[in-house]
Amino acid sequence: MLSEFTSKSLIEFKELENRFGRDSAFAILRTLEQFEGIHETLVTNLSFEDRLKNVFQLMKENMRYQTRH
Repeated sequence: MLSEFTSKSLIEFKELENRFGRDSAFAILRTLEQFEGIHETLVTNLSFEDRLKNVFQLMKENMRYQTRH
């Protein structure tokens, strides 16, 4: 699963937007951010592309610290 986040072919915001529409793409991005504990006020000055890259990077980093039960 970690390899999915480290590959060069991460989904881009434009691809989400093309597939699901702008509102749904933003909802997906915001849901991922909330899941990872990112406060919206900290990322509002970033582009949607950068925000998506940021959340994927954080997900990758957080996976290193998760344990299996």
